[in-house]
Amino acid sequence: MKKIVLAAITAAMAITNTMAEDFKTPGDGTVWTMTMLSETVASGVTKSGDKTFAMSDNVEISENDRFKIEDGITILMGDNVRLTITGEADFQAKERVLLTSVDDTSKPYGIFIDNDKSVTYFKNIDFEHAGLKNFGTYGLEADNCTFTRHNAVSGTAALSMGTSGAEFRITNCTFTECAKSAIGGAANYMNPVTIDNCTFTANGTANMNTPQLNITTAANIAIRNCKITGNPEHNMVGGIVVSNLIGLTGELNTLIENNEIRDNRFGLATYCEQTAVIKNNTIIGNNHETNPNNGGSGINIYDPYKTQTTTITGNYIEGNLWGITIIGGRCVNVGKTEDSNAADYNPGLNVFLNNGFGGTIYDLYNNSANTVYAQGNHWKSVAAQDRESIETVVFHKNDNAALGEVIFMPALESDPTSIDTPAKEETTRTETEIYTFDGTKTNITDAANLSKGIYIIKSYGEKTSVTRKITVR
Repeated sequence: MKKIVLAAITAAMAITNTMAEDFKTPGDGTVWTMTMLSETVASGVTKSGDKTFAMSDNVEISENDRFKIEDGITILMGDNVRLTITGEADFQAKERVLLTSVDDTSKPYGIFIDNDKSVTYFKNIDFEHAGLKNFGTYGLEADNCTFTRHNAVSGTAALSMGTSGAEFRITNCTFTECAKSAIGGAANYMNPVTIDNCTFTANGTANMNTPQLNITTAANIAIRNCKITGNPEHNMVGGIVVSNLIGLTGELNTLIENNEIRDNRFGLATYCEQTAVIKNNTIIGNNHETNPNNGGSGINIYDPYKTQTTTITGNYIEGNLWGITIIGGRCVNVGKTEDSNAADYNPGLNVFLNNGFGGTIYDLYNNSANTVYAQGNHWKSVAAQDRESIETVVFHKNDNAALGEVIFMPALESDPTSIDTPAKEETTRTETEIYTFDGTKTNITDAANLSKGIYIIKSYGEKTSVTRKITVR
């Protein structure tokens, strides 16, 4: 239905790329809208009906001018056409706005932000085919926006980040079937970014080596509460990469937390120098790499320079070609339970199940010379949580003397997999202690009284103790 409507509008407006020259606003302090542009003949913007506009040529909002999006409008953009914002702009719409191509053959650029005065805000904007690129000093915030079938004209990501230091906050957005990455930036741009509660589905339709999220390290990278689902036909496209490929230094913190990552070439990877925390993710079936030697890990730590410190805790890792692969790293901590007061204490609480190929399970592969702690985890691929059994699903020094050892005992006897609503009788024992996921003890002893969140429950009987991780939703 949408294509029929757009075709009819296109015919009525008779857009061609020769209607006008590129237009730049005068810079006299005017607040521009699409309506005002359509009333300016030289702009190349035309209007059909109350809320449909067409752009046949590029428009630039000058540094001293402003732009305000109107509610509920549709903007049809011609081939390679872009709206450049050099001044300030407000793209927060109360009614959804659609930016799309004028016809099935046009590949519009979309919006280019080069605003050095303030953060640019986007809300309720739907990008179809077109992209959003920022080179402004202050970055942008996007909330409740959609990006569908980005054509890669504006760059290698539907939402492309640029200019080191510019900060980004992307919340409640969806990215679907974009040609390359959904969100990304250049290797030499350090952009702090928070990506929260977003959905990524089958991006990378060009099937190139571009993960759905292709992020460069920065002071703070946080990817939380997202769902990243691949298309098995895109066997070159991974889930999440946070990389440092040109030797960036400084305070580089990465948090990848509470995401669901499924059906990609690989799940997530952190490359080279950074301090990464990977916790409470569900990572399943990222096994669409055709050659296991080239990828297919649920979690991949790659750092031949031994500069990365990584903590991995509370993840459910199932059905990937490899569970966790470690290549280098300064310190990779998959669970260290020996001293609960130690600075590097990690309860583990990772669950591994049937990660492997060719009839062999590779739940954890330590392809480094470092000793790796992986205590407090549940190795669900084997029936017994004893040394002999777990040894069959861990590849380390015992298998190749050149590699470092994995210290995986003690293991977690019970499965700490999250449950939706904890039953009162399951968690009320002789003595129960409940901790927040960061290790802070609460004053609550009955799990039925917990608010939403992730908790560690320690239950003690006369001769037994049980540790579980639960999620209260």
